[in-house]
Amino acid sequence: MGRPERPLDASSGPITAFAHDLRVLRHRAGNPSYRELASKALFSPSVLSSAAGGRRLPTLAATLAFVSACGGDVRAWERRWLEIAERSGMMTVVRDDRPHGRETGVSARPAQLPMAPGAFVGRSDLVADACRLIGASTDARTPILVSGPTGVGKSAVALRLADRTSGLFPDGQLYVDLSTHEPDGSAVLAIVRDFLLALGVPADHVSDNPMHRIGLYRSLLAQRKVFVLLANARHEAQVRPLLAQSAHSQVVITSRARLLGLGGTHRVHLDTFSRADSLALLGKLVGEARVRFEHEAADAVAELCGDLPLAVDVVGRWIVARPGRTIEDAACRLTDRCRLPEILAVGDVTVRERFASAFHRLSPPAREVIYRLGSVGVRSTTAIGLAAVLDVPVDTADDLLESLVDAGLVRNSEATGRYRIPVLLGAFAEGMRRDGAGAPVDLAG
Repeated sequence: MGRPERPLDASSGPITAFAHDLRVLRHRAGNPSYRELASKALFSPSVLSSAAGGRRLPTLAATLAFVSACGGDVRAWERRWLEIAERSGMMTVVRDDRPHGRETGVSARPAQLPMAPGAFVGRSDLVADACRLIGASTDARTPILVSGPTGVGKSAVALRLADRTSGLFPDGQLYVDLSTHEPDGSAVLAIVRDFLLALGVPADHVSDNPMHRIGLYRSLLAQRKVFVLLANARHEAQVRPLLAQSAHSQVVITSRARLLGLGGTHRVHLDTFSRADSLALLGKLVGEARVRFEHEAADAVAELCGDLPLAVDVVGRWIVARPGRTIEDAACRLTDRCRLPEILAVGDVTVRERFASAFHRLSPPAREVIYRLGSVGVRSTTAIGLAAVLDVPVDTADDLLESLVDAGLVRNSEATGRYRIPVLLGAFAEGMRRDGAGAPVDLAG
């Protein structure tokens, strides 16, 4: 049997009264031992015992974990903690930008989302549907997966969704670009640590135990109203530990891959723009009157870009940066494959680099398929047709094409069994060949 806790006089001050009431809450929960409580709260028994010790005000994270493990009203205890901490002068008071505008002592509300694109067109129905799904959630918010090919505008849609629903998530926004992390357990734990720190958990309260660390992160998402954007996921393993069962927080994932192993997600799949949307984006960038005046040239630009949002956006900004050039000039340059890298780049944004980042992660056989498709110049293929060209079994050809779909380089067609080859992919493959990036692969061997 553990040593009895020292008695507390609830009338001796707000911190002592706070600890006294934590003990009362624990007693009402069946008086579990601190070790038993730790298994639920995911804080050490010593931290939880100290929280109810009455010597000092515990951290907010420890308080909320204690209360949640005992089945208490988390929001009410959070308000009480903030009032005591502010009255005691134990922290710097910062302005909370929630609608009621009260002041709190919480660390700065995380607002980690990157800047959204200035020009956003199309996708309005998809965004509206996703907003309705988020707004209608009651018991648990369903994670949303935004997937699609390279350069199709997944991040733009996710950021638009975050903006449209910002009022539902007053406790902040978390963001990570998973393409910069290796898909392994240590990277996930590092991400969770960064998220916990952003949510106000003191560094010395972030456990080294993987399950405790992930559990605390999920507990906070269950208690708070946070928007989490996991961008550019490559594998399910990068994402699964970062999902949480929460009625308050929303997780959105973007990925070139379909992440078919993730169940229980609402899937939003993006394709290239309609021609009308391509022209609308070009009009926002270079001027609608100019697009109307050079309508045929603008239509040709959209066609040569394959209606790929990233390509249309880059070409539009290329035109804006050269006031003396016409839309017709841009269309002419797009027909010259050798000059494509020049026009499909603006600043540090290049279409070639987006293709290359996906290409370099492919297996050697899949890379060879890109070279073959590019040299033939076809706009679509089937597994049977590719198998005949490569002299490999149909199942092998099908697996290769599916890997290219998940790499964001090839698209499924509405016609069953047919795959669409983006118009810019052939030019990319030719450029890689010229640069010596490709070597023949024995696909049959």
